Amino acid sequence: MRTATEPVLTDDQIALYHEEGYQLVSGLMSEAIADQAEQAMWRLMEMDPADTDTWSRVPESADEFTEGRGVVIFNGLQDHDLMACATEDYLTTVAQLLGEPIGSLHPPEAVHTQNLLQRDVEWSLPRPHVDGIPKMHMHRTFPGPYRITSLFYLSDVEHQGGGTCAWPGSQRKIRELAESDPVAYEHLYDLNKDIPSLDLGEPIELTPKRGDVLFFQHLFGHNGSANVLPKPRFMMRFFCSCERCYSTWKKVDHWGHWAP
Repeated sequence: MRTATEPVLTDDQIALYHEEGYQLVSGLMSEAIADQAEQAMWRLMEMDPADTDTWSRVPESADEFTEGRGVVIFNGLQDHDLMACATEDYLTTVAQLLGEPIGSLHPPEAVHTQNLLQRDVEWSLPRPHVDGIPKMHMHRTFPGPYRITSLFYLSDVEHQGGGTCAWPGSQRKIRELAESDPVAYEHLYDLNKDIPSLDLGEPIELTPKRGDVLFFQHLFGHNGSANVLPKPRFMMRFFCSCERCYSTWKKVDHWGHWAP
């Protein structure tokens, strides 16, 4: 049995993350934790997994609903079953990818959801972007609002079911663009406008399973895709209210994205 101080990822997995800019990892939580978290999402969304008529419902308690994208957002949730996804294996994996000592990271405090409802559109590949781009915050490109981010998928994602699209190795070309004109690209908001002009190669549509976690680097090119299937796609990331996380990557109210 692996102890809490032992690594989760192999050296090859870490090297691939630094080469391609992302890593989709399975097994960081038990099946029981993943199942409980998914059930918590169904309750939160006020949906019955056995009743398809409820799957298009927008819960009145949601903090935000973006109709065009079909995104249901809850901010600052501290539901026990969702927070349980921040396992020791997850925190160890983050530390390994950052090159930090195992056990040195502060845990997250809450959850931010980005659950996708079905959209009546023709599915297509999205354009690449980077995170941290709202104009209201004007995050600086360097050092950036985060070193690593992670997305938790709490439902199985099928083709055209709202998977994240990734451009492997794109972080190098995006960084090259940013460094080509530090004044013009001082802020991620301005850098993001020119990213679609880059030749980043062909994207990969990721179709994670329940319990999978997607990690990616600052300046990694990616984007969500539409969910054109009836079943909602459940996904979340972590929030934190500590001074460092809030000042680095603030999101809403007193919450910032967890930025270990």
